[in-house]
Amino acid sequence: MGKHQLLKYCLILSFLFTCLNAKEPYDYLVEFSKFGCRAIGTDGHRNALKYIIKNLKNPEIDSFTVDGIWLYNIYQKFPSGEPLIGIGAHWDSDRNCPGVNDGGSGVALLLKLADTLTKNPSDASIHLLFFDGEDVERAELYGSTHFASKCLDRYSFIIIIDMVGDKNLQIYKEGHSTKFFPALTDSIWQIGMEIAPHIFIPVVKYYIIDDHIPLIKYGLRAINIIDFDYQYWDTVFDTLDKCSKESLDIMYKFLLKIVYREY
Repeated sequence: MGKHQLLKYCLILSFLFTCLNAKEPYDYLVEFSKFGCRAIGTDGHRNALKYIIKNLKNPEIDSFTVDGIWLYNIYQKFPSGEPLIGIGAHWDSDRNCPGVNDGGSGVALLLKLADTLTKNPSDASIHLLFFDGEDVERAELYGSTHFASKCLDRYSFIIIIDMVGDKNLQIYKEGHSTKFFPALTDSIWQIGMEIAPHIFIPVVKYYIIDDHIPLIKYGLRAINIIDFDYQYWDTVFDTLDKCSKESLDIMYKFLLKIVYREY
């Protein structure tokens, strides 16, 4: 075997090894679920913060305090060309709640996207936004409000994902998203329906208070993708057994089409 053939063979083996050892969204969710409750100010919150940072490449940490408690937004930015697209999820949980789907599913997908974009950059600029303090009390949305109030970036749009990993996944159009950005919402749902028409349902069912609301308030184009029929949210029963690898894989494929602009 010649030198060039040997080098090619080694590169192929290295690529295959990387693919075989790459984490999938569900792998991240399994690991993230081990921290349990991630309410602000708890050990679970601190350990989850360390885990997210460890799995990113030099992220930007935006820290701030609420009632003397430190909160942390985490931004992983992949600068490239136009447009600038944001994909966000909250990483905290309510008190005494493990929040595996409620928060954890979004984190798992963002970490997988970060891994993918590091290896295969998009021609668009992508910002992955991990918001803190969404689940404080009655959805105080501290992290997204803090982000929106000081945001100077000109986003084409931001997608907020929440509770998208449950076994019986059904995602209806969210009311505020449709009211303020009907064309954007229609186009995003069209992408979803091409991948999973049994999951993405082009009908408004709920008006949700989630991290997209402060973004809209501060003039950002933001929509919410959420399965609000998930009955275990904000309870002790929001555990790993309620979630599905298949649901996360579908959502990952959906997000890939957006970050690589395959639409």
